[in-house]
Amino acid sequence: MFELMRRSPFSMFQIHREVDGLLEQFLGHDRTPSGADSERMAWWPAVESYAKDGDLHVRVALPGVDAKDVEVTVSDNCLTIRGERKAKTEGQNGARFVREFAYGSFERALALPEGIDSGKVQAKFANGMLDVTVPGPIAVAPKKIEVQVEGTTDTGKTIKAA
Repeated sequence: MFELMRRSPFSMFQIHREVDGLLEQFLGHDRTPSGADSERMAWWPAVESYAKDGDLHVRVALPGVDAKDVEVTVSDNCLTIRGERKAKTEGQNGARFVREFAYGSFERALALPEGIDSGKVQAKFANGMLDVTVPGPIAVAPKKIEVQVEGTTDTGKTIKAA
């Protein structure tokens, strides 16, 4: 019987990592970062965004991240979320263990629509999830500009020739 497998457009990267791992094992290299190396590993938290009631909502999965290590900024119509997930030193007497979590600094930047009031952006952190609410942009109503006409007194629009 055939088994269906879910494929991702990013599965190529997974295959690349697996081949790298096999080569490193064959050549005797250690893939498990330790000490300072594990602290510097970059990672990419998952983000989802949606619009509701005219506001933009952005959720970022930050499991294992302390709220004090997260920074949210809005500048030039760009929402930037930075932070760091710090590794905890575990293991006994230098014993080796498996580490598949990524640690270190991260940064995500998302473009925002024109007209956002950055003073009204709110961010809440609970249970490893960061929720950012960006109020919808203020719609600018079109302004009608009256055309001034020189050299005539009637209501018709004539243009004075030079």
